[in-house]
Amino acid sequence: MNTITPHCSTPVARALLDQMDVIAARFPPAPVARLHIPARAPTGQPHDAEFCAIELADGSMGLSYVLLGDTLHALLARHDHARSTPPLAGVDPMALAQPLVGGDPVERALALAVVNAMTDAVWRRIGYEPPAAGNSLGDIALSSSDHLGMIGFFPPLVRRITEAGGRLSVVEMNTEMVARQQARFPGVSISQDRDTLRDCNLVVGTSTMLLNDTLDAMLAAAPNAQRFAVIGPSAGLWPDVLFERGVTLLGGTRVTDRAAFRDALAAGDSWSACTQKFAIHRESWPGWRLLAGT
Repeated sequence: MNTITPHCSTPVARALLDQMDVIAARFPPAPVARLHIPARAPTGQPHDAEFCAIELADGSMGLSYVLLGDTLHALLARHDHARSTPPLAGVDPMALAQPLVGGDPVERALALAVVNAMTDAVWRRIGYEPPAAGNSLGDIALSSSDHLGMIGFFPPLVRRITEAGGRLSVVEMNTEMVARQQARFPGVSISQDRDTLRDCNLVVGTSTMLLNDTLDAMLAAAPNAQRFAVIGPSAGLWPDVLFERGVTLLGGTRVTDRAAFRDALAAGDSWSACTQKFAIHRESWPGWRLLAGT
């Protein structure tokens, strides 16, 4: 049976901000402590993924993807220069979140990061611990009967669906990424046509869909999906808005060792050892109003 619910009339970003308005009134967020920017990639060595982080004064952190178009270059141009005060220090988080609706790519990346940081802050205050993911890909289980739709590119999932003997359809909206991954995985068909999701019973997409406003369109393009997962470090937020639209699993990342994370991000090293992946399933989620006491 199809688990995807009808399209919601309110845009995802607007619904997320409306939710955060209510939560922030109940739990006023601490100001921004600083923006953490990833180390520049060596020339000629592009990364498949890169993230910035917003840290609040209470130590909470939120991540956001910065490789959409020239987002990283523009972010570095605006904020990566010597100054006596850390970037964005003292800024009101809710003000920084507003450009999630209508902002430019840099503003939207920072907005999503601060929404994730505010979520992390409230979860810590109320003692909520999201369930740890059973595997590195947010509890995604595959079998030979699955036709997996992949929005964005997850190399480990390519290997797993191949080993399971299932089918794979990949949708990637970045033309440069299409060429790069086709070179790495010549046997995988990668398309920019979202109609390739039509016959998929399982869809896994990156949380980048929250930055480029494609989540609703991708949900509509997968009418036969029984499971639709949104995963990635940018997905560290209250899942209700996504679940209402038909997403069945949210797989995000929380920073567990702030000092080690700061050092790793600044050095361009892996920060997997100082973070923890979680997986929230729609059927077991109690709802934000119950958890936040609103």
